[in-house]
Amino acid sequence: MNRIQLRGTIIYEPSEDRWRGSGTDWWIEHTMAATAKITFEEPITFDPFDPMQTKSYSLTVSNIQGNGDAVTYNVDETGFVVTWKHYKPSVCMASFVVSGVRASYVPNDRTLSNEDSVADVYAAGILFDYEAKYGVITVMGSASISSKSAVKSKRQIVGEHASGCKQRMEGETDAFSKQLLEKRLAKIEHRLARHQNIEDRSTAYWNSAKKFGELWGYYSAHEQKEALGGCYVPLCTGGGPGIMQAAAEGARSQHAHVIGIDCQFGLDDLFDLRDSYSVYSNQRLRLNNFSIREGVLINYSHVVLFWPGGYGTAWEVFELLSKISTGHLRRRRTKAIFVHREFWQPLFAFVDHMRLHGTVNSYGDRIKIPGVDDQFPDDAYIAEVVDTPEEAFAVTRAFVEELYRKNQLTLRE
Repeated sequence: MNRIQLRGTIIYEPSEDRWRGSGTDWWIEHTMAATAKITFEEPITFDPFDPMQTKSYSLTVSNIQGNGDAVTYNVDETGFVVTWKHYKPSVCMASFVVSGVRASYVPNDRTLSNEDSVADVYAAGILFDYEAKYGVITVMGSASISSKSAVKSKRQIVGEHASGCKQRMEGETDAFSKQLLEKRLAKIEHRLARHQNIEDRSTAYWNSAKKFGELWGYYSAHEQKEALGGCYVPLCTGGGPGIMQAAAEGARSQHAHVIGIDCQFGLDDLFDLRDSYSVYSNQRLRLNNFSIREGVLINYSHVVLFWPGGYGTAWEVFELLSKISTGHLRRRRTKAIFVHREFWQPLFAFVDHMRLHGTVNSYGDRIKIPGVDDQFPDDAYIAEVVDTPEEAFAVTRAFVEELYRKNQLTLRE
């Protein structure tokens, strides 16, 4: 699975000072005169102290037209630098082949087979039939938001990367390599700013999600059996870090059952999960298809709670609201809850914008925001908003217990 072979053709036209290339899974990142950086789409294992190439990729460069010499240097996991020497003022052309092992598996949804997707559907069905046949409540949110101590640790590590990059720049004599280091440093500084934003603005959301996990975990482990007549509705997350880990960690601290539904993102070893963030989910299902994973997280849930998140969480928001509004999920049996209105306020403004243009229902697709948009009967609302984990727990518990009283705490009927 992790073996990879890249092939490419690179062309340098001295008269126009222009580089071109053809091939997949790599690109020309940066050029300066007759020198170019070839960058791989994903890192490939490389050890410069491995002459037998047992842990390194092999790189072969062939001069196609015999014009000059194609010399490579700065070979590492990310790619290599190629420069033309002793060439005539005509087109320089070379081909290269890289054979090795991916440093970290990165999925490609275009390579998924029908069998992969069908296997996902069956696996999810079996899991919920046996372990959560009365459904789950699901917490969704950013995988990037961490506790304050974790964010500080990440900032320290990234800061060390920045310092190391600056030191290398000071000692670098090759102008092209120095330009590459400058680009790398700029990216590192963006990462530092991002972690600073998380520390300043978002670590409170991590604590909030953990508190909700503790509340639901205690309820699941100690009160649910009596309240739901023996039915069990565990916590479910996307099985990842950030908000998902916080909620799962909180529930597991109360000895509650937690289900994690994840897929491979290239962030951990596919077959060795001992040190994975998902250990907080004591039951884990890894799917192949990202879209099916999102559907599973929604389709088997009675309540989906949205903590602050990014693109993935926004996708989940609109998938859930679309399914409720179109009847693919029954609105009286599925509840969407936004937690922390100050974060979600821009999204609510966007919903108002859509409503003004008639692209969403002006009555039945409203979001119930206390004191802002809560004047209509309950059937007007597609979701509601709370400000604290305690409120989120109270609303979720009341909804699940009401489903039980109505004999609607089922998935398939």
